[in-house]
Amino acid sequence: MLRRIVKDVVEGPSQNLLESVAHRIASATLLKFSQISAVRVEVKKPHVAVQGIVDYLGVEIVRYRKDMAGISP
Repeated sequence: MLRRIVKDVVEGPSQNLLESVAHRIASATLLKFSQISAVRVEVKKPHVAVQGIVDYLGVEIVRYRKDMAGISP
């Protein structure tokens, strides 16, 4: 189930920011699973075009159901 959410978000409409991808995954997860009260999502993007040597760039967010009222994925 979670893999399907991630797949749908990643293969869906293009997002400019990793934060947007993480937010959509977190929101969809909280909407789909009513028993979950919080979710932590980490998104990593390898092979990025930045100066210096990096393995990846990434973002990690935590979302709580109580903070999601009125917000859509």
